[in-house]
Amino acid sequence: MIKGGNKIMWGAGHSLEPFWEKFPIHYKHEVFELLEEYRIGNLKIDESKKKPVEDKIDFYKDEPTRNSRLKVLSQKPFNAESPKDISAENLVTPSELHFIRNHMPVPKIEPKSFKLSVINSNNAKKIEFSLEDLETKFESITIPVTIQCSGNRRKYMNAEGSVQGLQWDANAISTALWTGVRLRDVLIYCGFDLNDPKIRHVIFEGLDKDPAGSVYSASIPIEKVKDENGEVLLAYRMNDQPIPLDNGYPLRALVPGIIGARSVKWLGKVVLSEDESQSFWQLNDYKVLPPNVKNLKEADFSKLRAIQESPITSAICQPTEETIIKRNKGKFTAKGYAFSGGGNEVLNVLVSIDNGKNWKQAVLHKFDRPLYKSWAWALWEIELDIPEGQDNIEIVCTATDSNQNTQPENIKAIWNARGLLNNAWHRVKVNIE
Repeated sequence: MIKGGNKIMWGAGHSLEPFWEKFPIHYKHEVFELLEEYRIGNLKIDESKKKPVEDKIDFYKDEPTRNSRLKVLSQKPFNAESPKDISAENLVTPSELHFIRNHMPVPKIEPKSFKLSVINSNNAKKIEFSLEDLETKFESITIPVTIQCSGNRRKYMNAEGSVQGLQWDANAISTALWTGVRLRDVLIYCGFDLNDPKIRHVIFEGLDKDPAGSVYSASIPIEKVKDENGEVLLAYRMNDQPIPLDNGYPLRALVPGIIGARSVKWLGKVVLSEDESQSFWQLNDYKVLPPNVKNLKEADFSKLRAIQESPITSAICQPTEETIIKRNKGKFTAKGYAFSGGGNEVLNVLVSIDNGKNWKQAVLHKFDRPLYKSWAWALWEIELDIPEGQDNIEIVCTATDSNQNTQPENIKAIWNARGLLNNAWHRVKVNIE
């Protein structure tokens, strides 16, 4: 019915308040419309038998303080984009301005007593590690990694048909210097045979929970972890500081080149399994529906594969929509980012002000990384002439990666009801005065 629909059974035979308090993001008109078809009547309350109203539990009362410059999409759970000017100017996003994607309340974790459980589900072998164990028993590495929500630029898909989910603009994406230990090293230390045919998936379980005790969970194929170039980390530092609470303190999974949903925050458990995670977010979300499926009630997620790598994409961060450019200056500068998943390097970014009839190549700024280990975005900038006789123009950008993948021209070819993986040409209209 709706995302997390089984959770609404917390209110079965009772009030719906437990559901709304935990998932206030669903407290909106379109959800009420979905519920309306299931209404069987209105409860008439006998005032003489009415129980006193219990105090509401605020599951979000201990949330961390956030930077006021973040563009907030929802408060409970908290979700926010990075400022566009920050993305355009900084290869490394300041930690306090890194975009935030939370599914539930931020958990309170005591680092001194924290233990990470690493489990082989095929033989029930379990080994625990403290933060100190991870920091002292294994080699640490620091790598630049861009994390992007698979719903980035979702709002633009509404032009082809309504899509469901947080209406992200173009900045549900950020880059940081992440420090941690290779998950591969930890699993080998545990004595696990990574070539065991019964080990096909690595499941990450977070410590963020709903009232029923269900945790956020996602998984990746074992091949990504086995690959010496895969660089899947158990990360405990971000930009040379402890990870901020919203970004997964004290420990998170970091899966470079893969959509952000798989880099599970507040990591409490790593499970080697023959099956992928059975969580809602692995089985019934973060999958691209075919374009003939117009709403989620028609979707059969069991026939779809969970998204892993991100496709090549790019976006314009400066100027922003409806900015006024002064004609007498003759020129203006456009800036933005480009990113491709799977370790692919961004080769070029092209920019046009006549819908692709003519292109100019932008200057790139990027990290120097080995081929197929390019986990971070490239920033681009370009100086463009202001055309004569026009009161407005539309800036368009597109990028190509080291596998010669490029972006589709329009959204129509990639539209899906969840609004995922929008990597069509990005367009920004500006005015000239």
